[in-house]
Amino acid sequence: MTEVQSGLAETVIASPDLAEIVILDVGHGNCAILRDGDRCTIVDARSGVLLLSELQRMGIKHIEHVVLSHADEDHIQGALQLLPHQSFSIGHFWANSDSAKDSDLWDELLALVDHLDTCGRLQANMAISTSQRDKLSFGRMGVSVLHPSPYEIGHGPGRASGARPRLTTNGLSVVLRVSIDDEPVALLPGDIDAAGLRRMLSRQTDATAHTLVYPHHGGGNGSASHARFVQDLASATRPELVIFSMGRDRFKNPSPDVVAEFGSSFPNVRIACTQLSSHCHSGALPAAGGSHLGNRSAAGLAEGKCCAGTLTLRVEDGGIYVHPEPGPHAAWIQGNVQAPMCSVIAAFPIQRSPN
Repeated sequence: MTEVQSGLAETVIASPDLAEIVILDVGHGNCAILRDGDRCTIVDARSGVLLLSELQRMGIKHIEHVVLSHADEDHIQGALQLLPHQSFSIGHFWANSDSAKDSDLWDELLALVDHLDTCGRLQANMAISTSQRDKLSFGRMGVSVLHPSPYEIGHGPGRASGARPRLTTNGLSVVLRVSIDDEPVALLPGDIDAAGLRRMLSRQTDATAHTLVYPHHGGGNGSASHARFVQDLASATRPELVIFSMGRDRFKNPSPDVVAEFGSSFPNVRIACTQLSSHCHSGALPAAGGSHLGNRSAAGLAEGKCCAGTLTLRVEDGGIYVHPEPGPHAAWIQGNVQAPMCSVIAAFPIQRSPN
């Protein structure tokens, strides 16, 4: 079995001039690599093995920042392998304290971060909010924190009482807007829910971006209405591409109601799922791989679970380039998928015209 067949990337020589955002197929979870040449920032870390493989493929030696949006397992588990790894130096670790989260995994991670901070291996920052402004930016990468505010993380998750807003761990997810060469490329909202989104939008936040990585893997949003949440989030983001970072075998994401609302209210948005949803295809899986996927690491490769697989975003020639490209991806869907939910989407745009 080759590395690609096992889900791991082949080793290639990294380009020192390349700036890109990689949305890694980690199954059910999130992980993004913001890369400028041989420097990068990691946002969430579901899978340690795949993340380490992709970083080594890129030739990364130094990680500027590791940012965890919130304390759920499917966003933090891979950090236990990444942070102490001898192949990388790490500048800063960022997360928000969460007394409502009492998992053994979160406790183990906090103990590790404390040890590495004490040893001088990284600088631990246990508060990240809109006050960070440009502290996470580096090179050609602009990284803005849109949520939560210092007021919100000061209260932390919990029940509403008096002046205290009711925000859950999900509602306090760190939301990042990432630009390349000042072009807003991606919104990474963690698992922000309806209450958190209302708080963020109440600040008149500019959340526009070419690509939206949809919260909570296309599942629940903490309210009764998928349609209202989609409308509020997509109206604020105005995306041309929506990515569902999801696994085929858990929770049956994305919700058909979510995809249908995009088809009804935002029909020119391209939909891309990292793995093939069971809502779209319930029979035997297509043959592993597909010419549209390329050679990025992806959790779904080995068993043929990839749909879009790992996605790459770059700014090229005045527009935003996305891989897998929409034409080959759509052709693979049409030839291999029984009942694709994204068939309700009329167009597969890829370029944003220069302003």
